[in-house]
Amino acid sequence: MGIPQQRERVTVDGLGNVGVGKYTETVEKSGKSGIMKTTNRIMNITVSSIENRHTGKGNPNAIITFGVEFNNRQKKLLEQLSEFDSRVVVGKKRVNMADLSALTAYTGDEFAAFTKGRDRLIIRGNSSMVNLDTEHARELAKQGYRWSGHTHPGTDMNCLMPSSGDKAVLLELSQNTSVIYNSKGQFATFERE
Repeated sequence: MGIPQQRERVTVDGLGNVGVGKYTETVEKSGKSGIMKTTNRIMNITVSSIENRHTGKGNPNAIITFGVEFNNRQKKLLEQLSEFDSRVVVGKKRVNMADLSALTAYTGDEFAAFTKGRDRLIIRGNSSMVNLDTEHARELAKQGYRWSGHTHPGTDMNCLMPSSGDKAVLLELSQNTSVIYNSKGQFATFERE
């Protein structure tokens, strides 16, 4: 960024400030390993730049804004949900609403998640709906599922508004609230009427 380095502000965990002349640094570039010598200690360090650690990979906003890639979990999920009305049951810890928001950012389609115990049922919709009516919602409720949330394509706050169909499904599942995520990963909670 063109700002000169101020060595007197350099700190190392456990050592505090390591001022000018108190150490020799052999690490030259980001991502390389090397040895840092201090007055009393020698330690191996690895320097990595912010770009290496925070790539935005899998982040819905980075996907829709900059075309960043999915993470591996999201890639696998999209392979399993390749077309409209595809359904898959996965472990609860293997998918979250931010993942579905990332899929929406990439595909422009809605996705819905229903949770029962340790499992999540994920359903792929199209650009305007998930194929789930009140009868299907009643059946999911009988099976013990709860509506974790769903996505709406778009980046503004208007796409976080529930449709009358969303509220009807929530009523059939006997839930008071659920969430809607947009393509940027923003979300809003909505209530049944």
